[in-house]
Amino acid sequence: MKRFTIALGLLGISAAASADDYWVSQYRAAPGKFPALIELVKSTNWSAFEEGAPLMMRHSQGNHWDLMLLGKHKDCGDTGCQQAAKAFEHAVNQLVDSELSFQATSETDWSDLRAKDETSGFYHIEMFNAGAGHHKALMRQRVIENDYIERIGQSPNEIFEVTFGSDFDIFTIGFYESLQTYAVPADVTPEEAEAAAKAAGFKNRADVSFLLRELIVGHHDTLAVKAR
Repeated sequence: MKRFTIALGLLGISAAASADDYWVSQYRAAPGKFPALIELVKSTNWSAFEEGAPLMMRHSQGNHWDLMLLGKHKDCGDTGCQQAAKAFEHAVNQLVDSELSFQATSETDWSDLRAKDETSGFYHIEMFNAGAGHHKALMRQRVIENDYIERIGQSPNEIFEVTFGSDFDIFTIGFYESLQTYAVPADVTPEEAEAAAKAAGFKNRADVSFLLRELIVGHHDTLAVKAR
């Protein structure tokens, strides 16, 4: 099995975590094993070694992973926690061909993420590799784009900064009720969109996308649905 596994809270090897620290795992299931992988995640007693069950996102279009888990990071120091984590990892190994696991942080806390997920069934996930020297500028771009999105009456994305385990620097997740909700265009005129972009900190409306392209060397864009 080809795997790219990085130690994180899930494996019980971690530094102290705060309320806004998260672990992320992306799995590509072995042929025919995807239903068993979902059942494994659903049947796992997450309270034994994590802060409740993770958010489960099932790939719909875009990247090559099948299932993405996002959970609150926990320092797994006691024996029971470590045993539960190892048992889960062993079970996963029998079902997946590849895995990418890493840590991230966000200003959005776990309770708010879970509350947003409860009313969501569709996700837009974007993962970015910053160009040399552009990490801070990329984070600023993500923040002011959220400002622009809100100004034109749409839902902002949750922003995550990767801290360990992946060459991605920043990723965002948009939470939506459905594909139809995601696809609804902003109900503003071109003039209103232009004014909103400038008010948010862009040169103009076109700069919303052009600035992003100047700051990144890689970008994965994925649509996903809630795994049930």
